[in-house]
Amino acid sequence: MGVLGPMLAPYQYNEPQYADDGSLLRAEGPSAAHLLGTTSSGHDVLSRLLVGARPTVITGFLGGAMIITLGTVVGVTSGFVGGKVDEALMRMTDFVYGVPLIPFAIVLLAFMGFGLLTTVVAMGLILWRASARVLRAQVLQIKERPFILAARATGMKQRTLIRVHILPNIAPMMTLFFALGIGYSILVQAGLAFIGVSDPFTPSWGVMLRNVYDAGYAEIAWWWSIPPGLMISLTVLSAFMFGRKFEEITSGELDDSDIAGGV
Repeated sequence: MGVLGPMLAPYQYNEPQYADDGSLLRAEGPSAAHLLGTTSSGHDVLSRLLVGARPTVITGFLGGAMIITLGTVVGVTSGFVGGKVDEALMRMTDFVYGVPLIPFAIVLLAFMGFGLLTTVVAMGLILWRASARVLRAQVLQIKERPFILAARATGMKQRTLIRVHILPNIAPMMTLFFALGIGYSILVQAGLAFIGVSDPFTPSWGVMLRNVYDAGYAEIAWWWSIPPGLMISLTVLSAFMFGRKFEEITSGELDDSDIAGGV
């Protein structure tokens, strides 16, 4: 949907819709011509919902990718190298845990501009902390296993050992946190858009929620306010369920404390 949404939209997302008599269709309910009705500006809600899928999903995937990349680098380095490097990286992680995400994102966006990539960077710089801790714990366990000790005894280089033995063994957990990162990124992007800290001209689902609230139709025009919120919820839930199921299939049942302990 994120890829094909704009092509499936029956109208341009910013194209005002008019009745047969030439009057603007302001906040009209669902009809055969407009399945999800129109906004207070006369825009087709279904078209805006479909077009808004792309920036929302892109933000989720980019955010998830940045989160798991930073988390993997910090977690694997900390757990595998150990010693002072481990201590320094964990103190840095503790510091990041003390940085509130929304205020940090607001300040960063105020200086760098309200763009999609800026939003992704703001989320990635904070939300990697959970995956780093959990992956570090896994690496600490894996590196003491016999096959790792045997690989060390053969003189295998550290980079090769990490690539061949460590990363494949933590891949299921990485996939889970990537899926969680997608969900978190979508939620944070929607939240920032709702409070006005985003590009108002990017037709994301969060911007749709902001628009219906600003127009004063949040409780009146259910066909306008419910769909974007519902799509956000379903997308986040789908991402989490996919990551969870993938992890269960590849490495067995996951202890909930492994996830909750790092968030």
